[in-house]
Order: sequence, then C-alpha cells, then structure tokens
Amino acid sequence: MFSRHQAHETPAPEYFTFTDPAIPSRACCCPARPVVKVMMPPAPGRPRPVDLWLCGHHYHASFLALQMAGAVVEELDRPSGEPQASHASSIA
Repeated sequence: MFSRHQAHETPAPEYFTFTDPAIPSRACCCPARPVVKVMMPPAPGRPRPVDLWLCGHHYHASFLALQMAGAVVEELDRPSGEPQASHASSIA
C-alpha cells in the first residue's frame, strides 16, 4: 500500500537564502515589499522622528509631501547592495 522511498535530506543552512532581518517583508502602506526607508523628522504633535517603510508606488505618490516635510530617504534596492541615505529633495 505504501511505497518505500529514501528520506529527503534537508539542505544545510548555508544553502538557504536569507533576507536582511532589519528590513520588513511588507511596507507600512500596503502588502508590497518596501523599496525605501523614510525618516520623518519630529513635528508638532510628534516629538520624535518616525521611520516609514514605503513601496515604490506610495513613495512616488507622496514624494512632494516628503520633500516638504524634510524627510530623509534611504533607498533599499541599490545595485551595489549598499543602502544610501539621502535627502528627499535630492532624489529625482
């Protein structure tokens, strides 16, 4: 009734692909993967800076508001693999 077969071996941990645990798998705005981390500066009613993880669509849709608020943007998808911090007004 049941066939005999070899047990499948689990690959060693070095064969698994892990993502950076510091980067969430979902953006704050929607279920998409975040492409930027935005640091919003303190403002009236918000005494501390706040970080937002935005998808590409919501980042581009809110670009002017982020620029006006003086947000600092860190791109997560860079060809060199290194995130680069920049001011929202300097990203075009």
